[in-house]
Amino acid sequence: MKARHSFLIVFVFMLLCSCAAITKEEKNYSKNGLTIAFRSISFLDDVQNVKFIYPIILTEENIRNHLLSLYHQDIVRPRKPTPVFSVAAVKEMTPLFKIVMKKVKPKKYLHFQYQGSRGVTEGQVFATYKKLYWHIFKINGVAYSNDPLRIRKPTWKLVRAPGHSYQTVYTGSLQRVIKNRIIANIKMPYPRQRFQSLRNKNKTG
Repeated sequence: MKARHSFLIVFVFMLLCSCAAITKEEKNYSKNGLTIAFRSISFLDDVQNVKFIYPIILTEENIRNHLLSLYHQDIVRPRKPTPVFSVAAVKEMTPLFKIVMKKVKPKKYLHFQYQGSRGVTEGQVFATYKKLYWHIFKINGVAYSNDPLRIRKPTWKLVRAPGHSYQTVYTGSLQRVIKNRIIANIKMPYPRQRFQSLRNKNKTG
């Protein structure tokens, strides 16, 4: 009886420790409508040859430039590219991004959601020595869709700015460009030529 009682105590203790570890691992950071969480890189696809860096040490100015450089455009009815985040939103988001990027540990990346006035913008970000990877799934509540067969209605795509490229996935001899994934130079200058240059680049790309 004592043995069973001792086993039960040890089991409960281990269960509590396990729950505590999970809770700690899944801690969210929230401020000004932005929520950031750590996720396992095992959830990422097509990153077999990516050498992540930990932690991500960037200045607020550099993070702000990255966020300001992200633009999107309607696929069906293309118009002038529109910022993913407003200047006001970027000002609110940048300090928390800086703090949490410094906390990211091996085998983790950052998943974020920003609740803006027009809806939720959601994505993920991780870094290599020279690049910052931005994967955006949803902008202002609208999920990314760009099915070439048009089974699902296309929605929007990200637009490359100077210092940006799309992520390209190779399957055998086939090449697929994923237009909701931006690979950016990690040192991003302030995007001064924001509208005309992006529109021209989009026409040629």
